[in-house]
Amino acid sequence: MTTVNTATAAAEARVTAATVRTWCRRGAVAATKAAGRWAIDTASLARRIAIGARRHTRKAPSMTEAPLTLTSKTTSVTGHIGVIGPADVLEAAFRAGTAVTLSGKFAGERVHLGHTRQIYDDGIILQTIGLDRTLGNSCGRTGVHAIYLVNFERLDEAPRLAALIARVEARRTARAWAAEQRAADEENRYLNAPEA
Repeated sequence: MTTVNTATAAAEARVTAATVRTWCRRGAVAATKAAGRWAIDTASLARRIAIGARRHTRKAPSMTEAPLTLTSKTTSVTGHIGVIGPADVLEAAFRAGTAVTLSGKFAGERVHLGHTRQIYDDGIILQTIGLDRTLGNSCGRTGVHAIYLVNFERLDEAPRLAALIARVEARRTARAWAAEQRAADEENRYLNAPEA
């Protein structure tokens, strides 16, 4: 069994000597204490460093996996959902046509950005817009943030979000039909009321 001291272990693990001593006391690494000094097993230290490396790589988000959340209250398109996040990340994903990974309530679900709408000019033109608006450095977030609209036609990687949107649309349609029925009933009462 080859061993190293705390200073050497700290340099190898890129942590402080105090952290290495804590690992020794808690049994995170195989170590023995003699004459007030720790002798740390190199194989055990290597395993501990590998654990830390795996944790570190999990925490590092890719370009399209920044902390992104959904909003429906601040979009300019009524009834549409937007993604709030770093403006540069969302712009790059929109331009490349790649999906972004959401955090928050829909963590892990991936959505594409862009809302296609019809514009009437000399004919019918389909326009896809991504950027809804820029938020700047607001809301206590660091860096410039923006809202990009979600593409409702491409929700195959976001089943929970797709189900939520389907439920909302069903409720909206039911309310519209109920309003139509009330209007028809009111008109029927008015037209069929006995004359006085």
